[in-house]
Amino acid sequence: MNNPQQTPLEKLISDRRRIQQECTIQEQKLNADFSYIQENAGTLLLSGVSALLFPNTKAKSKGTESKQPAQTSEAPPMSLGFADYLSVAQGLLPVAWDVARPLLTAWGIQKVQTWIIKKLFKKKK
Repeated sequence: MNNPQQTPLEKLISDRRRIQQECTIQEQKLNADFSYIQENAGTLLLSGVSALLFPNTKAKSKGTESKQPAQTSEAPPMSLGFADYLSVAQGLLPVAWDVARPLLTAWGIQKVQTWIIKKLFKKKK
């Protein structure tokens, strides 16, 4: 690919073009991946959570679909540990906060309103 007659400047220029082309290709791949994730975020999230919460359901369904005898060389499915559940919970915390924040705000405003009304219109003894 590199000619022996190529000057160092020509070599740098060709390397720069090659790297720019590779960067453009990688950028297109990343954009395609991000658009797929954006379009299918709900499905991906639900399938990931269900796979973590119910890890053996897919393994059992695959085993019943294929009517081949079980091989003893297969590794048993890995069980999920406490750390796996914590990482899922940590990933879901921003979503849970986005859901809970309006509910907490509405509840707080209602409590403040009732407190103010009681203070303003309390019966004198």
